[in-house]
Amino acid sequence: MQLTEILNTTDVVLTPDQEQAGIGGTAITDITCDSRQVVQGALFIAVDGHTADGHDYIAQALDNGAAAVLAQKIPKGLPREQALRILLSTDTRKDTAIAAANFFGHPSQDLVLVGITGTNGKTSITWLLEQIYQSCGITCGVIGTVNIRYPGTTIDNPVTTPDAVCLQKTMHNMKLAGVTHVIMEVSSHSLDQHRVDECNFNAAVFTNLTQDHLDYHDGLEDYFACKRTLFTGHLGPFGDGTRGKAVINIDNAYGTRLADSLDLPVIRVSADHQADIRAINVTDDIHGLKATLDFSGVQATMHSALTGRFNLENILCAAGAALATGICPESIARGIAGLERVPGRLEKLSCELNRHIFVDYAHTPDALESILKTLAGRAPARLITVFGCGGDRDRTKRGPMGAIACRYSDIAIVTSDNPRTEDPDAIVDEILDGIRAQGFNQIDPWGSDAGKKGYTRMTDRAKALALAVQISKPRDIIVAAGKGHETYQVTHAGTIHFDDKEHLTLACTQALTPRPWHLADLSCALGCEAVTVSGQKIGADARTTVFKGISTDSRTISPDMVFLAVPGERFDGHSFIPDLAEKAISAFIVRQGYLDTLDLNQKHLMDNSRICFFQVPDTLVALGRLARYHRMRSNARIAALTGSNGKTSTRKMAEDIFSQHHDTLATRGNLNNEIGLPLTLLRLADIHEWAVVEMGMSNPGEMARLSAIARPDLALVTNTHGSHMQGVGSLDNVARAKAEIFESLNPGGTAIIFADDPRRDILVQGARKNAGTAKVMFFGTQPNSDLLLSEISFTDHGIAFSLAMDGNARQYTVPSPAAFMAFNAAAAAALAKAAGIDETDIAQGLEAFVPVKGRMDLKHLGNGLHLIDDTYNANPCSMDQALNVLNRMAGTNRGIAVLGDMLELGDQTQRLHRQVGHLVAALSPAKLLLFGTQVARIREGALEKGYPDARIVMGSKQELGETLKKLTKHETWVLIKGSRGMAMETLIPVLEEIPAERAD
Repeated sequence: MQLTEILNTTDVVLTPDQEQAGIGGTAITDITCDSRQVVQGALFIAVDGHTADGHDYIAQALDNGAAAVLAQKIPKGLPREQALRILLSTDTRKDTAIAAANFFGHPSQDLVLVGITGTNGKTSITWLLEQIYQSCGITCGVIGTVNIRYPGTTIDNPVTTPDAVCLQKTMHNMKLAGVTHVIMEVSSHSLDQHRVDECNFNAAVFTNLTQDHLDYHDGLEDYFACKRTLFTGHLGPFGDGTRGKAVINIDNAYGTRLADSLDLPVIRVSADHQADIRAINVTDDIHGLKATLDFSGVQATMHSALTGRFNLENILCAAGAALATGICPESIARGIAGLERVPGRLEKLSCELNRHIFVDYAHTPDALESILKTLAGRAPARLITVFGCGGDRDRTKRGPMGAIACRYSDIAIVTSDNPRTEDPDAIVDEILDGIRAQGFNQIDPWGSDAGKKGYTRMTDRAKALALAVQISKPRDIIVAAGKGHETYQVTHAGTIHFDDKEHLTLACTQALTPRPWHLADLSCALGCEAVTVSGQKIGADARTTVFKGISTDSRTISPDMVFLAVPGERFDGHSFIPDLAEKAISAFIVRQGYLDTLDLNQKHLMDNSRICFFQVPDTLVALGRLARYHRMRSNARIAALTGSNGKTSTRKMAEDIFSQHHDTLATRGNLNNEIGLPLTLLRLADIHEWAVVEMGMSNPGEMARLSAIARPDLALVTNTHGSHMQGVGSLDNVARAKAEIFESLNPGGTAIIFADDPRRDILVQGARKNAGTAKVMFFGTQPNSDLLLSEISFTDHGIAFSLAMDGNARQYTVPSPAAFMAFNAAAAAALAKAAGIDETDIAQGLEAFVPVKGRMDLKHLGNGLHLIDDTYNANPCSMDQALNVLNRMAGTNRGIAVLGDMLELGDQTQRLHRQVGHLVAALSPAKLLLFGTQVARIREGALEKGYPDARIVMGSKQELGETLKKLTKHETWVLIKGSRGMAMETLIPVLEEIPAERAD
């Protein structure tokens, strides 16, 4: 493109000498304001910026191959030949925008362009609007604070709105990539500096205006006037006579002023006032927003994962921009629901600690107040805020931000932000001056002030974030404000990598890291000393090696862990030791005699002082000894439970209750046996106050061994029924085996027993055998129960029941369709009561309970089918319960029961399966689908009691799946259940994949 074409419509005039030299016809290959990016044949535009003057780099640009220069002055000393190529402009900022638009072909004229301006909310609105467009199948691009992004491309963006050349080039590239809609954050700086000149905006959004950038603008009125130019100067009229639309948040006073002053189409949005788009019936909690969006009479239900009043305003602004650019209300609501997070904008971190941890970009008084007011109103416990103020920026906001942080927070930790060229401690001092002026108290979070409201200082931001996690308690909210999405910190020494999310995540990980193991710890726990591969003893003080944990899995072990070789059904862990030694594993726990099995090459490989072995008679027993040692050196108390039914649901309920105020470790999955329980206890960290552990057994003696490992402070038996009959032989023996949990109850401990259990006396006898048992507590429906259960009823959302403690009755609810969940809830409440937890926390914990996957997990599928997923396990009692739930939910002669074998029932197998068949006949579901070998007895029992053979289907899972596809229709209820070994959950996808039109 020729230079005169690029400068067309500017006020630049060539001198006669330039005309004579033909400078105007110079071919230009590129255009840039950065001398470092000059390529051969480029036009370099010299702009006088705040930190550098482009005129100082003209000679460098020409030396780098610039074909021409646009500037406001000609530097002294340039050779005439170079000076001839410098064209003079009265305002290179304005002419940069024109030249860039000309060079890149005015791309905004071919795009739907939405500009968003305001002090706060711009970034969140770009993400919301982007999600709305994408949900409509629109290919869009975003130019914003977080980055510049469009399909196939993501570019870091150091400023909110790039310079005019970058803007025009970006839109040009977006258009080439197939983008049709572009969303741009428009800063006041960019408006004042003419960066967005020559951009034709189809819609412009005004979010709000509060104190910010007063180091640049001459007061708030000047700041507002600058923002206003987006609407008065960039919304047309365009060449075709059209005008863009203004979308304005009138819940902000400046927004109302702006809307009333404009002579162009305006879409007003509000959560408080009559407007073109308003939000009504709003609910807002820590989990998100729900509202009805009213588009001048057309309503759409809106759900969002975002939370807070300020996000409601952001949603309304995004909805307005979408409506202004032709998107219908239903599509707008659908797009809003699809956005799960906005990076760095009240972004919630995922963490295993029971904390609500957020990072946010808030760096103005108003933004900080908005997020803290939002979080303080939703805090289940305390609000801890970590914040600072940036250096080389508006100093007048430092004191007010400190006062805001202290007003809304229980604990405010004042720290560094981006200090830039300023002294971080000096910035903190200015913040503290504002805090002290408001009378807030400085506290020592580790001393006698712990738990009091106030502030503390920790200038080092990494240490401040770690401190917030260290002093937090369960359900506290921690928010790190000021940096949000940024992954850097700007200091006087330069820019360094720093990410609030990384530091917070690390602090949470460290809090949950168990105490390390020294050689002396291992020797004490195992009762033997470490030896080399040749059998020579290694003294516990000989090395300072520290191990972070014990592992039995050769696939996931790290070099700083000890490998314990457990023999399994398919693999013996000892066989992996030579390979692990080559991978830098240096400590092994092995069975006695293992070293004698090594050949010379293997011994030579491991013959160095780095590798040591602990030889034990039985590595499985050794695993238990390690777990017991670690449990005893921890600060935690142990609540252990077992039973024939309800263990996992009760454990989950108890975990939810205990976690209300205590950092609680709990069994994961089915890790409840002689391997699983030790592995659970080995995860105990110093932060844990309680561990809620589940114990399972198949044979007599197993529970006693588990109890000896855990040394519980509380021990509970949920019930005794006909499970594991193969190992114990009778129901009385089941009770005796379960009662072994009380054998190693810690002195002063409490035994908790189901008062309604037919074998209650056997359980009580087992508890009394331990002289250390201080109390036996009962739960159930019997009048003498310490926790008296009554009034079980069904609701639309689950079950309700009354639970009386200490003579005071209270109503509770659990989101499950199964009546027996009330007994599990009573069992969990009994554990909590024995632990000294109050009834309010018990109620909140039960309300927080979500059914465990595969345990009476009720799912309403998108195709209109209803699934009762009880696939985790099965025994006669749980089969009875599940079938009754199906009958209650679907009704007689309705619903489909899909059943698999019940395992481990010994010589009672046939009789107990036949009894299930009797129950099927009594309840009469519409269809009975059976998989396995023992289910033939269910069929026999059902036929014996008159259930029609035509309703029964037996076959492979594939055959049952095909049957389900044919049988199911809209509103069909399906129960799927069987023992763990039957893997009945593999039939669930069959139901989920049935198209809605076929199920209807």
